[in-house]
Amino acid sequence: MGCHICDSLFSATKARQTIMPGLSDEGKESVMNVIEAEQYLEEINKYGSVLGLKSITTLLEALGNPQKELQAVHIAGTNGKGSTFAFVERVLMEAGYKVGRYSSPAVFQKEEIIRINDRNIPQKAFARIVTLMKEKADGIFEKYGFHPTVFEVETALAFEYFKEEHCDIVLVECGMGGESDATNVFEQVLCSVISSISLDHTAFLGDTLEEIAGVKAGIIKNQCPVVVAAQNDTVLNVIKNRAMKKNTSAIVADRAHLEIRHGLNHISYRASNGKIYETDIHMFGTYQGINVATAIETLLCLETKGYVVENYIEQGLSKARWSGRMETVLENPLFLIDGAHNPGAVRELRDSMDLYFTNKRITFIMGVLADKDFQQEAEIIAPRAENIITITPNHDRALDGRILAETVSKYNPHVCYADSISDGVKLAIDSVKQEHSDMIIAFGSLSHLREIKQAVKAERRD
Repeated sequence: MGCHICDSLFSATKARQTIMPGLSDEGKESVMNVIEAEQYLEEINKYGSVLGLKSITTLLEALGNPQKELQAVHIAGTNGKGSTFAFVERVLMEAGYKVGRYSSPAVFQKEEIIRINDRNIPQKAFARIVTLMKEKADGIFEKYGFHPTVFEVETALAFEYFKEEHCDIVLVECGMGGESDATNVFEQVLCSVISSISLDHTAFLGDTLEEIAGVKAGIIKNQCPVVVAAQNDTVLNVIKNRAMKKNTSAIVADRAHLEIRHGLNHISYRASNGKIYETDIHMFGTYQGINVATAIETLLCLETKGYVVENYIEQGLSKARWSGRMETVLENPLFLIDGAHNPGAVRELRDSMDLYFTNKRITFIMGVLADKDFQQEAEIIAPRAENIITITPNHDRALDGRILAETVSKYNPHVCYADSISDGVKLAIDSVKQEHSDMIIAFGSLSHLREIKQAVKAERRD
């Protein structure tokens, strides 16, 4: 028997599509609309997260291996992947290239994980290709007895869309892994990139930095260059050794050649080619300097591959934006949201606060997933807070905000639990209005940033 997940969804109104490459005649009769497509992806969440390439390669083979027609840059790392690629993407766009980008998870809407030139995949295309994915996934289940995970389906969806749209270059982010990540299916890439690595997803990737670095370094391909963000020597040694075994070299974005003038977010970086690149960026955070340096080295690597980008580097860097990373969602009172969701990212967030908002009293809104090291996160950030409001994200792996409040109270007694995200936003804004604090920062799981942003908009309307 085939897999009939979400077959009931097809009883709703069907979307019409004139061009449906890859679909069987039966599939063409039942193309999903966007609501059905999103529901289907929610349903297959039940297959969880599985590291390994058997399922994704089977799905891609059923599609005709679209990834083989793509020119890809592949990035792994714990923190900084999204920001680094935001810089790379914008420069490539300024240079006139058609740039596909795949990044997960979604923060504000499902379609944002797949973009071309900073535009989300159109909903009709999204629904049509999800229908194709379901047809192929059902066939795999019927033939082999296993079903691709939601991340594998989304990854294949992205590759199929980029192939159809004839992208000049695609930027692909690993999920949480590296060597066994569903995105690691390219035989060759233009360039591999490894951003900052810290302890995260230890249940899947290993208990030490060395183990995790080994997993991340698994994206390095034979004779394909790798660019690495400056970081712990243990991590760098693992990556350099893997690069040597793959007959290539690691290009390190050197922190010693980086200068940041924080008041203006002015970045100056002397790259590996000896040239100095200077620009003002519009993305907050002390960590953005090394992300800029990594992006520059990646772009220079692409220059050697025939992409004419060097003259657009400074201009492109200055135009880059990345939602959910030190993003201002309200100016009065000042309200920022940030996707810091592991101890390394929380430490960078704290350092940024100390630098940019030295004398500001900050109310934090904090929500986390239960499988994160939330005790260490609380230990890092809580002493910096004037007040902390804990919430429970709307996620199946969410930590109860009341448990988080108990943990936070060990490091800061000024903590309270909000029954809902909207209540948390109201409490935070009231704390500023009543002069108990000067500004607000919401951080933690990416899963609740969209709701926080919506709640802020609602408060602004009121």
